[in-house]
This record gives sequence, C-alpha cells and structure tokens, in this order.
Amino acid sequence: MLLKLASKVTVAVLLASWLGVMPSGRAQQKQWKDRAEYDLFEAARKEADPKKKLDTLNTWKQKYPATDFEEERLLLYTQTYQQLGDAAQMYDSALALVEKNPNNIQGLYFITSLTTSMADTAPAKLANGEKYAKALLAAIGTLKKPENMADDAWNRELDALRVVAHTTLGWVAMQRKNHAAAEEEFRRVLKMNPNNGQVSFWLGTVILAQRDPDKQSEAFFHFARAGHYSGEGAMPPAGRKQVADYLHKIYTSFHGDESGLADLIAMAQKSAFPPPGLKIKSKEEIAFEKEEELKRKDPELALWLNLKRLLTGPDGENYFANSMRNTKVTGLRGYLVSATPPDRPNTLVLALSDRSGPGEVTLVLDEPFRYSAPRGTTIRFEGIAKSFSRQPFMLTFDAEQKSIQGWPPPPTRRPAAK
Repeated sequence: MLLKLASKVTVAVLLASWLGVMPSGRAQQKQWKDRAEYDLFEAARKEADPKKKLDTLNTWKQKYPATDFEEERLLLYTQTYQQLGDAAQMYDSALALVEKNPNNIQGLYFITSLTTSMADTAPAKLANGEKYAKALLAAIGTLKKPENMADDAWNRELDALRVVAHTTLGWVAMQRKNHAAAEEEFRRVLKMNPNNGQVSFWLGTVILAQRDPDKQSEAFFHFARAGHYSGEGAMPPAGRKQVADYLHKIYTSFHGDESGLADLIAMAQKSAFPPPGLKIKSKEEIAFEKEEELKRKDPELALWLNLKRLLTGPDGENYFANSMRNTKVTGLRGYLVSATPPDRPNTLVLALSDRSGPGEVTLVLDEPFRYSAPRGTTIRFEGIAKSFSRQPFMLTFDAEQKSIQGWPPPPTRRPAAK
C-alpha cells in the first residue's frame, strides 16, 4: 500500500529535492568517468519501463562500480524497485542511500514509509524506522520551497512528510508496547491529517491497551471512526468491516447492548476526535445507577433484588450458610401468592420481585391467622432465615404472626335477620 502511497505523497518535495541533486555535465565537484557513463545515467533516468530501467542501472553498476554519482544511482535504484513493487529491494537501496548521504530526503522518506508498509517488527527494522523518521523531521527544516509554488501548497507538502514521520514513530512505539508514546504520535498525525482511518484505528488500539477507564470511551470513538468513515483517506472496505465488527463486539460487551452505538458512529464520521466529555457508560455503571435510583424510589424492592442476586450467584449456597441462616432479615415486602391451609393459614408464599411473578419466599408463622387474604395482598415482614433452595428458587423464613404487616382485617359479618 505504501509503495503506491510513496509515489504520490509529497511529490513536489521529492521532485524539488531530486532536481536539486540531479547531476549535469557542468558539475564541478563530481565528474563522469566518460561520456558513456553519462549516457547510461541519462538512459536509466528517462526509461519508462522499470524492468528495462533496472537492466540499464545494473549495466551502469557493472561497468562503473565506482562512481562520483553513487547517490544518484542509488536513488534511481530505489525508485525503480518502487515501480516494480519490490519492497525488500527498495528498502535496501533506500538504506544504502541514507548511509551514503544521511541528509538525502528521498532516502529518509522511503525508509520511513516502508517501515510501516512492510510491517517488519525485527528490532533492527524498528530501530531504523525510528532513527530515520526523526532524521526526516529534522531534514524538513532544510528544504527550500520551489519558486513557482504557493506558500500554502508548500506547507501542505511539508505536513505530508511530517505525517509519514510521525505515523512511523507512532507505529514503532506501538510495536514496542510504548502505548503512551504511540498515542502522542498518532494524535499529532490526526491533527495534521484528520482523514486517516488507519491511524484512527491504531490510536484506538493503543488507548485501549493502556487500560485507563477514563479513556475507554475515546478508544471506542476512534474505532468507530476507523470502521465507518468512508471518505478520502479511509481504510479499505474489508478493513473497515473488520474494525466495525470488532467495535460492535467490544462496545456491546462493555455497554451491555447497542444503545448509543449508532449515535457514536454518526459522530465519528464527522470528526477525527471525540467531543470533550464523551462518556460511554459500562454495563456495571448502568446497573449501579439503576440500583441507586431503585433505592431512592423503592428501597424494599432494591433490598430484595440485591439479596436475591447474592443468593443466585455462584457462591449463593455458601452465602446463605455463612451469612443468612438463623439470621433475622427485616425491611422486606412481598405479594401473597398462596396461604395454607385456606381457613387458618400458617404458611404464606410470597412473590417479591414482581407482584404477578412466582413465589420466592415462604413464611412459616408461629401461629396461624384466623382467616385468609386475597391473592396479591401486599405483605411487609421480618423473619429468621431457615432454608434456601436455588432450583427452584425458594427462601424460607420463620416469622411471628404479629410481625406481619398488611394482612387484612377480618371480614365484617352481617347482622342476623330478625
């Protein structure tokens, strides 16, 4: 990908630099061995077919292994391998070029861009990428604007070079798991070139890798940007789909469902950075807020749901045995499901989670009521926890009849007819 990118990014900068070092017959410090050497150079420079150009360069190198114009020859080799799509040979030629002249802007540019496009994580390749990306940034300040180029166009060309350098520095830091440094570099890139879907994905990756809860929402935003932005500079469609699928997976796992995801995607397609204060709540945060709201609105139900969550958890039996058995529990409310025996009930089954739900608690009274009550009667009670069954769920209490609140008064008897 970057072999192609290198052919169109910063064309004006590279061309201007090339024209500045291109040899001529009038050169005073460098001399052609003879006219035949110059003719080989001209033939290689003008040849449009990269295979024929490579043959000409090899002939030049064979006939003139030592030349004053080694730098120019290495540059032609680098450009030819670029045209042939041979990244490995292009890299070696560019490396030889910067070793010959550490300030050669083309060699610095090609090594820097090839570091990310080849994705070779060998320590030596990472070290070269970092070294020459920094050298490229330093060399940018030495470049002179072509006379016929407007200032804003020139500045855009220089920024394009800076983007390549900072992208490589970020990528190298990411491979070394220096996520904070990578984040800083990728942010710089997106400020200069907001429409870079690949860098948005990398930025989300290194932010997520830092495991900072305060940055979690921003990581989701950058994945949304990378996975759904389709304008200039976007990732290829197949890559966008992979990122979009990944975002859906981690978002729903973190948030609990898809709510808010469509809004996040719409937002990310408009900007490379999230708005200040973007906050995507985790499912734990949402559950906590709901629980706190329930505590304010219905503390009795909140108490029961928390108790039931503990009992139905993986350690529920141990929790009951060690923390509840033979312990008084107060502040609970339920709805009558059944009362037995019907005429003098001393065993009440209550639903606590939902008025119309199944029975969850059994109250065994110390003395029976002398009359029954209708199904759904609201009962508030306290009792001593005695037994617990997970499947089917049932929690049994011993309770004093006088502690039961909500049992209706006895039915009024009509006076006997006279």
